[in-house]
Amino acid sequence: MLDRSEQVEQTLPTVYLLAIRGDLLPPTLEVARTIHNETAGAPANVAAARALGDLSHMVYVRTDRPKSGAGEFLILDLWNSMNGLNQFFANPQVQEQGGRIFRSRDPVVWAPAEGFNTYHYPAPSNKTERIVAIVRGMVPSRAEARKRHNAITAKQVNKSRMSGNMSHEAYFKLAPPGTPETLEFFAVDIWMSASGMNSYYQDPEFQRSFHELFTAPPTTSTWSHPTGEWVEW
Repeated sequence: MLDRSEQVEQTLPTVYLLAIRGDLLPPTLEVARTIHNETAGAPANVAAARALGDLSHMVYVRTDRPKSGAGEFLILDLWNSMNGLNQFFANPQVQEQGGRIFRSRDPVVWAPAEGFNTYHYPAPSNKTERIVAIVRGMVPSRAEARKRHNAITAKQVNKSRMSGNMSHEAYFKLAPPGTPETLEFFAVDIWMSASGMNSYYQDPEFQRSFHELFTAPPTTSTWSHPTGEWVEW
């Protein structure tokens, strides 16, 4: 038996974000909900995904809902095993089920941006509104982006929290093994106030520093949980 001095320190595995965004195939959100719960939300599929490292599965729709049709759909999954993620999605049945939900989709795996400020703050019990804001764009270099990003978050964190910000996570697109690191940046913010979020993002000081982070205007969007009971974990 090893004594304490010989024991190896255990650390948590890296948690990757799988973001799948696309247009829903079903004609209505209610039909999409039924199909989602019968496929991704089926007990056997949930058990298989979780056994392979899927820690969390959350679903969202755009806050600016379309006048007709089911609109866009966003899945955010957190995985702590890339081997498990690849094994799960290599299953032809999983791919077929995804084709029943999405008309078109863009699945991307994102790795945590090392050295970038992130935070998580609790929500008061009476604050039940949840909005997810995402941004995706190219940065000049990881080092320069880290410097600018951390300056923004350090300066703005109190103001954003008072506006209703709950959390901020930063990622870079995961590059295939043996290829150079990517410069495609992705951030996820969770808010408990839509009005506070809008006011904060429209602030000229934030707008100026935010756009200086990217080499070209990034894509931004806001999302909320769809109505009805959707299988999540």
